[in-house]
Amino acid sequence: MYKFLVRQVEAWASTEDGLWDYNNVWNMGTMKTKAKDERRALTGFLRRKFGIVFKKNRTRIEFDGDNYTIVDRKTGEPLFDAIFIPEYDPKL
Repeated sequence: MYKFLVRQVEAWASTEDGLWDYNNVWNMGTMKTKAKDERRALTGFLRRKFGIVFKKNRTRIEFDGDNYTIVDRKTGEPLFDAIFIPEYDPKL
């Protein structure tokens, strides 16, 4: 089972390097999933819990190895993050 902290992001584009700087983030909850496709699990979580639905071809989901980011396809602006939370194992 995988666990993610889901956050809504407000960001602005940095003029120097073309990257996005986060202005504010809001925690939306914790998502647990056993799904093989975590991208679909993330969009399903946002749809079921908050009624957030994305139009087809309006967003894309980027993966950096641990975390997922939903970004606007045209501007590249980050909209939501899903941050991987390692499961705590009391036996270790």
